[in-house]
Amino acid sequence: MEKAFAYICASEKAPPSQLRRYCRKVYELGYVPICPRLADGQYLQIENQEESRDFQAISRQKLGRCRMLVVCGREISHSMTGEIGAAEKRNIICTTLDGLAQIKEVE
Repeated sequence: MEKAFAYICASEKAPPSQLRRYCRKVYELGYVPICPRLADGQYLQIENQEESRDFQAISRQKLGRCRMLVVCGREISHSMTGEIGAAEKRNIICTTLDGLAQIKEVE
């Protein structure tokens, strides 16, 4: 069974343990979580300016392959605003983690 990709949009301040919880919840709701901050942060040094640009480019590519963007957390950071704007330009569905859970409850 094919599952849709869901891009995890979270604050750069979110610790890896929180990102894993977001991914787990999205997985439990029936989607494949794509979380660049968790995955790509394992091998890229975000403090390095060149690698930070590479991280941004990789994240945009991953977002473009997702069916939806899931906003996680209570606050929206500057980088999250950019990701949401990029998703809207590509007509990618934007929702919150709570909104996604409510949709699944109705189904």
